[in-house]
Amino acid sequence: MTVNSKINCGGCIAKVNTDLNELLGEGNWSVDTSLPNKPLTFSDDADVDDVLDVLEKHNMIAD
Repeated sequence: MTVNSKINCGGCIAKVNTDLNELLGEGNWSVDTSLPNKPLTFSDDADVDDVLDVLEKHNMIAD
């Protein structure tokens, strides 16, 4: 599963790292900050609403 995000730098990754690792497991998600839409990729088995809740908590949901 992939969702667009506003995770655009190492500082942003650090903000969401703990929560996403807790939710998805360490190494089970990635974000490509080189692309304009900053896609966050994770397992299709994960609940996308839970992932979006983490992004919202850190103000990282794409507009």
